[in-house]
Amino acid sequence: MKRNFIFVLATIMTKINKKEIFATTAKSIFGVVPFGGALLDELFFEYNGRIKQNRLNNFVQILADNFTEDAEINLDNIKTEDFNDLFEAVLRRVVQTKSQTKLLRFKDILIKELNKPSEESELIDVYLDLISSLSEQELIVLFHHQYFDDKFNLDFEKKNKLKEQRQKLEQKLKEERLIIDISQRGSDKNKFDAEIKEIEKRHMALDKFRTAEFYGIDEQRFVYYKQRLFSKGLVIDWGIGRIGVRPFEMMSITEFGTEFIEFIKSGEN
Repeated sequence: MKRNFIFVLATIMTKINKKEIFATTAKSIFGVVPFGGALLDELFFEYNGRIKQNRLNNFVQILADNFTEDAEINLDNIKTEDFNDLFEAVLRRVVQTKSQTKLLRFKDILIKELNKPSEESELIDVYLDLISSLSEQELIVLFHHQYFDDKFNLDFEKKNKLKEQRQKLEQKLKEERLIIDISQRGSDKNKFDAEIKEIEKRHMALDKFRTAEFYGIDEQRFVYYKQRLFSKGLVIDWGIGRIGVRPFEMMSITEFGTEFIEFIKSGEN
């Protein structure tokens, strides 16, 4: 198994090494810089190269630890075109990150795609970009906003309608209390109260996820994270147009955001 893995890695690295043509040209340019050329060369190629090589080595070791004889990995997919493209795409991002958490996510994705390749392989590159560009804190904010989905929003609208109906009933009770059976009206009102209370109970358990305090950050950074998630199509501002609601205060997850979370979760299982 490890031999197959190393063969694929070598094939992909051959493609990546084509960038050496650019490196050689750039080295020549730095060589003619009268002051600091040698330092620039060392910074951009020697030091930077060592960092990227160490990151790649670290990731390969993480993979090797999982590619054992006892691991349930489907080797039939290791030489497919889709997996080859995915492997190369992951390695390009591996050398750009120092986050161990991201490396573990990339590892999980590779193993998941070996065992159960995604039907929409073209979306994987988009997901990899999101994992690379979003901080772990931003991903945590997104994960907790998965509860604010269409079902939550429908519940919210239902609660508001129930409150309106209850208000109309209370008004009728005041106007007609002399001629209408009060006990029947009171029963209807209790029904509204019980439904509203049940919805509010469910929502109160989730309200904390819409506060900066829950994530241990200040409000300004919390809004910034939500704006970033919004710009990538992962959440929407559901509070737009609502009285007393500030911009980016009531965010809801999008269908794309839900699919992205499911993609990450499927790799962790």
